[in-house]
Amino acid sequence: MPLTEHQVKAIANDARIALSDNELTSLTFDLNQILETLQVFDEFDLAGVEPTYHPIAGLVNVMRDDVVIPSMPVTEALANAAAHENGQFKVPPILSDGGGE
Repeated sequence: MPLTEHQVKAIANDARIALSDNELTSLTFDLNQILETLQVFDEFDLAGVEPTYHPIAGLVNVMRDDVVIPSMPVTEALANAAAHENGQFKVPPILSDGGGE
């Protein structure tokens, strides 16, 4: 059963996507083409097949432990800085105060 423009408009509204009439018509057509392409999977008997959450079975987290280690001293970090003040990098402002500059 194909999607109607009314259904696509409701989905777009839920996703906070504004669509013109032309875009709605085009998207409805495209989504119906995608659904038609995927209908081939309805032919397979998947009863009893466990869902797969990741295509590579047994995948485990490979991140290291979060361990506190000494870091670079502030003086060394600021050694090549163009400018610094109070132990921090000093950079030019990127936002104006609205003064017309």
